[in-house]
Amino acid sequence: MNNVDICIEDNKIVDIGIDLGKNDDVIDCSDKAILPGLINSHTHVAMTLFRGFADDMLLQDWLQNKIWPLESKLTEEYVYQGTLLGVLELIKSGTTTFNDMYFFGRGVKNAVEEGGIRAFFSQGVLDNPTAEFQNADQAFKLFKSLLKEKTELFTPTIGTHSPYTCNKETLLKAKEIAKKNKSMIHIHASETRKEVYDSIKVTGKRPIEYLQDIEFLGKEVLVAHAGWTTKGEVLLMGNSGVKIAHCPVSNMKLAVGAVAPLPEMFNNHVTVSLGTDSAASNNNLDIFETMKVATLLQKMHRWDARILPAQKALDMATIEGAKSLGMHKSIGSIEVDKNADLIILDVKKPHLYPVHNILSNIVYSANGNDVWGTIVNGEIIMKNRIITRLREDDVLEKASTAAYKLSEEL
Repeated sequence: MNNVDICIEDNKIVDIGIDLGKNDDVIDCSDKAILPGLINSHTHVAMTLFRGFADDMLLQDWLQNKIWPLESKLTEEYVYQGTLLGVLELIKSGTTTFNDMYFFGRGVKNAVEEGGIRAFFSQGVLDNPTAEFQNADQAFKLFKSLLKEKTELFTPTIGTHSPYTCNKETLLKAKEIAKKNKSMIHIHASETRKEVYDSIKVTGKRPIEYLQDIEFLGKEVLVAHAGWTTKGEVLLMGNSGVKIAHCPVSNMKLAVGAVAPLPEMFNNHVTVSLGTDSAASNNNLDIFETMKVATLLQKMHRWDARILPAQKALDMATIEGAKSLGMHKSIGSIEVDKNADLIILDVKKPHLYPVHNILSNIVYSANGNDVWGTIVNGEIIMKNRIITRLREDDVLEKASTAAYKLSEEL
């Protein structure tokens, strides 16, 4: 719609129409576009501290020799500082909700509530020791403890890392705990060819087939990546109600070697949303960039420019992201009675003119730096590119200090 007003009261959109609220506080959005807040459905936000630390490496070498050793030195303070930096970046690039998987959830919670952004935090669960816990049972206890701290902006969930770092017993226990607490489960699966081949060697099945075989899949499961999947696995995901977080920029940078079969997923009614993955493997948290790359990658791979049009890409970054988190009745679109999670895009810029088609300009021309304002839960947390809750220079300085200190511990 063009030239309409959006009226917000408290945290809700209460009206959309012409000439509303003339006597209220007004944000003049002339020459601007109002969008639903973008949703980043898969990331590890605190890994902003790792940005540029290990690039141009093979994935297993990157993980085993750089990332995991650094993560073994993490503390709640490091995670807090890294998340605060990530929150700053997310707000400034138009993301109002992110779905995280990491460690030291209270550090994430503190940063989220300071910045005013909405977050789902998946408590990392692995069978191997980490800087936060020694085994999966301890990780589950941390999740249960975090549940007591759920707020409007912070929702704890379970983050079983992957089928190759969590054994069958751990995966099924996660399923049981999630069901009891009505929680989402967040997991990496079918990201690389090596992972698929190793799964076949160990279990006799591909990762998605294995997860289905042990009755892990379900509507509460969000799978990150799923690039190395067959048509049969896509059918399994569609039938089980699994959601997918597609991370094309990270997948391309890490050269995982497969392009996720999105058309087949769409045809099988699989909900597909967009994620950046971490700033260590992307190296930014800009969902505008991810939208463009997602559609261009599919067009190139399928030799068909009609594949994944602009509207579908924007849907994946908004309402499909909301569906993946079970939040589509509250966020993901601009509708009366939904939460006021909105972003304001400054379209009066050379790279966004002329406006033959505003949707095309948003997906193919815009970037996170074009976001003029960000509203979460009815609160303006950025206006005219100025963050309202955080001191930007302080966040940058403290995060930089933390990053260098952490790297020196290796």
